[in-house]
Amino acid sequence: MRRLFYFFTLICFLMFFAPLAGYTTDEETLIIFDSSISMRSNFYGAPKYISAASAAKYVLDQLPPSKKIGLRIIGLTLDSSLLSIAKNPSDICKTTQLVVPIRPNNIGYIKNSLDTLMPLGTTPLTYTLETAINYDFTRFVKLKHIILITDGGESCNGDPCKFIKEITRERNDIKIDVMAIAVNGDDYIQLKCLSDYTNGKIINIGKLSDFQTAFNTFLSVDYPGKTISSNRIRNSKKQEVIYKNYLIETYK
Repeated sequence: MRRLFYFFTLICFLMFFAPLAGYTTDEETLIIFDSSISMRSNFYGAPKYISAASAAKYVLDQLPPSKKIGLRIIGLTLDSSLLSIAKNPSDICKTTQLVVPIRPNNIGYIKNSLDTLMPLGTTPLTYTLETAINYDFTRFVKLKHIILITDGGESCNGDPCKFIKEITRERNDIKIDVMAIAVNGDDYIQLKCLSDYTNGKIINIGKLSDFQTAFNTFLSVDYPGKTISSNRIRNSKKQEVIYKNYLIETYK
């Protein structure tokens, strides 16, 4: 009987502390990609979402397969979400989906999902961040790393800056890096708040080569020899040609 008691105690100990052990070592990354209708606007000869998705796919190929990474989108999708909005218009401010859950060996799934983006709807940024932080990551992971790709701030009634300020008073396991595509004014201030309060970074994308700089910074990725590492780039025009050719080859 005593042996059974010790065995049961050991099992309980392992069940409780094994996740805590993971808390000290793991990092998970979630790309939150703005697929609202504003991302259809032109950016250097192509819609913003195509330019951003092309750069993302190019960088994802440089990551190790073991990288724990997922994809959440903001905006409407051409399926049940449209039916939901038709029945209840207020659901427009809940339009976000985890399309690829965080796990290793995910690169192909994320690239395929980026290929099928069709931006619609608005940007419920606060709701998206709250949902992602609460439900998308493993509970005991040490660092919950979000890479937010967007061309603006909150479009609904939320206040993402207030939400992040409140949640970071209680925890320090969240980091938000922001790719702000040609963002300025109050929207930029709002997005900068997200990175500032989580010890992340914000890079304002003003030209195509800035995507490489941002991804390199956020994911510590260097490009293969046929391109130029963002750490050594001196000629932005040459880098623009690299990306424009990649866009043409991908979407011709």
